[in-house]
Amino acid sequence: MKIGKSVILMLCFCMLGLTACGEVVQRENDSNSNKEATDEIATTVSSLSIEKNGNISSTIIEDFFESYYDEEGLKSMIESEIDAYKAENTSAQIKLKSCKVKDGVVNVLMEYGDYQAYAGYNGEIFFTGTIQDANMAGFDLNVTLSSVSDGTTASKPELLGMGDSHIVIIGYEEEPEQPEQLRINCFDEILYVGDGVTTSGKKSAYVELTNGYRIIVFK
Repeated sequence: MKIGKSVILMLCFCMLGLTACGEVVQRENDSNSNKEATDEIATTVSSLSIEKNGNISSTIIEDFFESYYDEEGLKSMIESEIDAYKAENTSAQIKLKSCKVKDGVVNVLMEYGDYQAYAGYNGEIFFTGTIQDANMAGFDLNVTLSSVSDGTTASKPELLGMGDSHIVIIGYEEEPEQPEQLRINCFDEILYVGDGVTTSGKKSAYVELTNGYRIIVFK
C-alpha cells in the first residue's frame, strides 16, 4: 500500500518531536476584537492558498518541542521526500520555498504547480478548478451547500448552473486519527460552503478535515 507523502512528512515531524497545533475556530463577526483574534489564528494554523494561475501554496505550521534535528536537517529531510516523489512522478511540480524553526514553531512553505501535484504528494482528496471541471472529473456534487451571504442553499442542479464558478474539494478517503484544521485562501470571493467549513472573511475559510469531502465554492 502506498503511503501519502503528507503522512510521511507528519511521521518525520513526529520523529523530530513535532505535534499538531489544534485550533478551534469560531465564525468571525464584524467586531474589532474578533477580527484581531482571527488574524492571530491565521498566523498559527496551517493553510492552503489557491492561486489564479493554478498554483497551490501550502504553509505547514507545527509546534517544535524537541530539537533532535536542526533547521537544516529538517529542510534536507523534506527535500529528500520531494525528490523521491518527483522521481516517480516526473511531471509533478513541487518546490520547498522555505523551512524555518523559530520560538518552538516550525514553518514550512511549499508550492505545487497544480492541484494534482498537491493531491498526489499529500495523499488527499483534493481538487480546485471550475464546477464544470469537477463534475467532468467525476466528483460527486450531489450535496447541499449554504450561501455565505443570505443562508440560502444550493444543491447539484444549482451548482451545475454555476459551472464557470470555482470550487475547492478537500478531504480524506478514510477517517484520520485526529481531525485537522486548515485555512483555505481563495483568489476570489467565497459564495457557498458545505458542512465542516466556516468562513473567516470574503476569500478565506477554515475547514475541519475528516473522511469525505469539504467543499467551498467561490467566484
